[in-house]
Amino acid sequence: MPLTDRLKLALENIKNWPTNKKLAFGGVLLITVALLITLLLWLPKQDYQVLYSNLSAEDAGNVINKLKEKKIPYQVKETAIYVPADKVHELRLELASQGIPSGGGVGFEIFDKTSIGLTEFSQRVNYVRALQGELSRTIKQIQEVEQVRVHIAIPEKSIFTEKEDHPTASVVLKLKPGRALSKEQVSSIVHLVSSSVEGLAPQYVTVVDQYGNLLSAPKDTAQLVEATQIEYKRNLEKTYEKNIQSMLENIVGKGKAIVRVSADIDFSKVEKLEEKFDPDTIAVRSEQRSQEKTMMPQTGGIPGVLSNQPGQPQTGTAQQNIQSQKQQESINYEVSKSISKILQSTGQIKKISVAVLVDGVYKDEKGKKVFTPRTEEEIKKYQELVRAAIGYNKDRGDQVIVESMPFEVTPEEKPGIDFLGLAKTLLKYIIPLVIILLIILFVLKPLLEILKKPAEKVKTKEIIISEELPPSITPERDMREDIREFAKSDPKKVVSLLREWMAE
Repeated sequence: MPLTDRLKLALENIKNWPTNKKLAFGGVLLITVALLITLLLWLPKQDYQVLYSNLSAEDAGNVINKLKEKKIPYQVKETAIYVPADKVHELRLELASQGIPSGGGVGFEIFDKTSIGLTEFSQRVNYVRALQGELSRTIKQIQEVEQVRVHIAIPEKSIFTEKEDHPTASVVLKLKPGRALSKEQVSSIVHLVSSSVEGLAPQYVTVVDQYGNLLSAPKDTAQLVEATQIEYKRNLEKTYEKNIQSMLENIVGKGKAIVRVSADIDFSKVEKLEEKFDPDTIAVRSEQRSQEKTMMPQTGGIPGVLSNQPGQPQTGTAQQNIQSQKQQESINYEVSKSISKILQSTGQIKKISVAVLVDGVYKDEKGKKVFTPRTEEEIKKYQELVRAAIGYNKDRGDQVIVESMPFEVTPEEKPGIDFLGLAKTLLKYIIPLVIILLIILFVLKPLLEILKKPAEKVKTKEIIISEELPPSITPERDMREDIREFAKSDPKKVVSLLREWMAE
């Protein structure tokens, strides 16, 4: 019998089924469809991984065009481009060799194609674009940087202006989540940009992150000094911590010592002028001596009136010498003094505090590790070593604390077979096969039997009916009318026939 006739006969048989049988058949079909859909969803699909993410519109368009040229399937979700996992690394290498993605801007490859008729202004604009693109690509190589944009402003030179403007530059960075740039890295970016642009000084380069925070060194001298002092303090503390921890780990073991150092540093700049006097030491500052001596002779007449009258000759008189003497001496003394100018250097340690945690010793007792702290002699020995390492000074209030405490110890487990992961992988492929077998054995095969069996029954019935019908009934008449007439004429025969069918 042809297939089309079989299908027609099967459909006719289904139409003649009772309602409960039709409902059961519909339920079987629904369950089969549901199982097939589940199977399709369960089957492993092609794994897609991120090729590039957070690209500019220009770079994303170039990447998609290349994928279309190579006829490679891709998916675009939000800001990422996905390709089959087995082609990710190959595509990245191939696209990188072609300069894709370009990092959000063009580089000096813009001059690879010569364009006739470009004005000097256009050439200058292209040069600035190329310089910005090359700087962006270079800065993006820093691990903490995800995206970068560089803007350069170069003023036009003019012979009619006395004041010459200087170039400026700004760098906008998008850092990776949880990452931050150190002062050295920001300074290196500033000097990289200033060194790449002619006439650009480092103080005219501004670096900003995606949140608008100013990362470049502030122009305010006070803020710059404060930032330098904080960085100096941190570096000093880290240096002490590293030295002390490496020393202790060589004694107690790797990872069994934790060191924290806090330093109080005096950054004040002090200038002293001292003037000291020594009362015990007296020095002659100046000494002055003067002496005066005078001698004068004196003559005269005889005492009386007559000898002293005018015109009278002088008579012999007695001579007398008058002598005067004057002596003066002046000595100035001064107490000894000394004047000294002292400039106290900044960055002196006022106080240093050290806290050290040392792991103890573990002993196995009945299969369990029991913690035993370090002895007092060991703690004292470690404390003396730390004091010697920091240059302990009791007068300035230094403090060293060493304690023995249990660390969280995780036993090293040998890498074994990941049974859970292996089971998931096997189930991923076994369950679809099991579902297919179940559908074939318990759905499709019984369904085919059901479709075939009613056709045989009907044929048998037709034969039985044709044998039992009276000669007046012809096959051309309607089957239903024939059955009704046959049932009316011989009800007992119909009942027995139905019993046989039900028994079958």
